[in-house]
Amino acid sequence: MVLFVVLVSILCLGLILVFDTGQSVNKKVQLVNSADAAAYSVAVQQARTLNFAAYMNRGRVANEVAVAQLVSIWSWTNYLHTHTALFIEALSWLKYIPYVGAIFAAMEAAYKVVEVVVGGVRTVYRPLAATAIQLLDGLNGLLAGAARTFVRWGGIEAAQIAKDVLQKNDPTAEIDATGWVVLAQQLRNAASDGPNSFLQKHDVPGRKRRTAGMDRYRNVVMESRDHFSADRSQRNSLFIISFPANGGTDMVDYDRWAAVDILRMKINLPWPLSDINIPLGWGGAQAVENTSPRPKFFPGIRAGGRSGRGNGWRAYYHNRRPTYRQYGGATNWIAKRMAETQPSVNLYKPFPYRNITQRTYTKRNDAYFTGYQGLRDYDDVRKGFAENPDANNDKAGPIFSVYVTSDRRNARTSQDINGIGGPAGSDMELKSNVNKISAISTAQVYFNRAPYSALFRRMVPRRWNGRPSSDDQLEMGNLFSPYWQARLVETPNSVYTKVGIGSLVTGP
Repeated sequence: MVLFVVLVSILCLGLILVFDTGQSVNKKVQLVNSADAAAYSVAVQQARTLNFAAYMNRGRVANEVAVAQLVSIWSWTNYLHTHTALFIEALSWLKYIPYVGAIFAAMEAAYKVVEVVVGGVRTVYRPLAATAIQLLDGLNGLLAGAARTFVRWGGIEAAQIAKDVLQKNDPTAEIDATGWVVLAQQLRNAASDGPNSFLQKHDVPGRKRRTAGMDRYRNVVMESRDHFSADRSQRNSLFIISFPANGGTDMVDYDRWAAVDILRMKINLPWPLSDINIPLGWGGAQAVENTSPRPKFFPGIRAGGRSGRGNGWRAYYHNRRPTYRQYGGATNWIAKRMAETQPSVNLYKPFPYRNITQRTYTKRNDAYFTGYQGLRDYDDVRKGFAENPDANNDKAGPIFSVYVTSDRRNARTSQDINGIGGPAGSDMELKSNVNKISAISTAQVYFNRAPYSALFRRMVPRRWNGRPSSDDQLEMGNLFSPYWQARLVETPNSVYTKVGIGSLVTGP
């Protein structure tokens, strides 16, 4: 009988131990799942923040291209209006040539009609373009502020998300003070622009100064121009006579768009005679903050050559022809002499100025759109980070660890349920020395543009107006492409040390 009682007691004790173990494991699994959900939610929020900043930056680039288009159209209409006035003057004399004078007279009449139309278009276009440029520039200021605000202060929302997700998954769990300190440090490192932080802030330098970060931003904008804005050059020839037209719009400084257009007649003479160049039209336009002092058109953009200091502009993706001349090649003496001094149909008086019937906006300063502030400061990924999505450390992207705890009694073991186990204070009472049950989980934000997906494949033209071709190169993380994602990763040993527990797994 005694043996039976002992056996039953042992069986009961074993059942209680199995019950306690099951309850503890169940609570531990619940905590781990809750920590996973909270950490992943924080990473998703941070990935969305970076993607939002990327969308804002892409919007700013699109608006800059729109400003370039508006400046391009004004420069081109200035050039066309100048061309009509010059040709009307020339035809007014050529029509007196016997036999062919009637042809020149008919051309003069046609050109006068064109002059009236172009002059009317210019009269309507300029105030609309000036307003649009200021609106686009102001919108870029708002987009820059929105991106900066979300990146800098998104950690506050992330912390609240971690708390809310944790409470919805396990109301008994909480992030203690140590866990909040670790998470706050990680959120701060992800959003700040310190010397070792994930992001780097690029400020617009003072006038006439350049920085690598702002050169990169300008290069992204220049690469994004449409063909009309980038290069309006055409070449028509008849035997030894050609009519080359050159024009283009460049971001000369970080706060200035400049455009020049010219048309000339070139007579190619044999050596040793020099070719003859006759100007047939010219024009220019700029978007600037103010005209005090009035910015010049030349030498133009100086970012060409491998050193980045030569004349012209270097396109890093155009391997066959990486360096382009300023203004689409409108850099000869005609452009430098005529377009520089007479950019807005401000021609010599009395002629050919007398041939202009629509004389609105024919002063030199009318070539300038004022109130344009140019590129703003921006954030981008610091060099050395997010260069490979398969990296097994925090260099692939910022990590976020959520350390959660719960009171042991929330596991509802025999110690906490009346009627199970030994009486309180008796020798049979099962006591646990553990007061808290804890779990930790880590998630990471990383950049990965799907290289083999038709929807996300990189298509890069190798020259202006060229056909875009597939580019299978790995795109490194940046804040111009919205391909930031989230994933759960192994918690580094350094994080275990910070929260005061031993590493449960081997890892960095």
